[in-house]
Amino acid sequence: MTLKLYVFYLGGSAPGANLELHDVQFALGTKPEDTYPTLARHWFGARETLHIDAYGLIEWADGHTVTLCREAPQTDQRLYFVNMGGYRPGILAEEHEFGFFVAASAAEAKNKARKHLLTQHENQHPDAVREVDQCLLLEELDGYYIHLTPNPEGVPPHALWQGAEWI
Repeated sequence: MTLKLYVFYLGGSAPGANLELHDVQFALGTKPEDTYPTLARHWFGARETLHIDAYGLIEWADGHTVTLCREAPQTDQRLYFVNMGGYRPGILAEEHEFGFFVAASAAEAKNKARKHLLTQHENQHPDAVREVDQCLLLEELDGYYIHLTPNPEGVPPHALWQGAEWI
C-alpha cells in the first residue's frame, strides 16, 4: 500500500463566526478516509461542524512528478502551496485561488503564482506587505519527504471529489 499526498478543502464553523469558515490541509494516506483523524486534529473550529468540501491528490505539480520518500531530497527545488486573494468590481467578497509551484525559494514560487492565479481579476490582493495570502513550503509530512522529478506530462492537482462529507 503506497502512501499518497492529499490536499483537502475543509469547511465548518467556529465560535464567533457568522459564516462558514474554510481551511486547506495536507495529509498522507493510502485513501482519503485514512486521513480523517489527522484532519480532525488540525481543525480549529467546532469539531461537530467539520466537513470536507473537496479533496485532490497531489501526484504532479508545475512540471514535476510528486512522490514521497523517507529520505530528504538532494535538490534545492521544493513544492510550494500558494493561496492568493483578489477582487472583482462590484463583488463584496474577496475571492481566492491557489496552486502548487516548484521553486528554489518562496519568492520564486510567489512570482510564479502571480503569473498564473487570479489572472481574470482586476485586483490581486492589494496589500503590499502580503502580495499573496499564503506561501507554504510543502517539504515533509509525518516523516515522509516530498520528492520532485522533472516530468513535463502530468495533471495538476484538481478536485477528485466535491460535496460535503462530514468527518
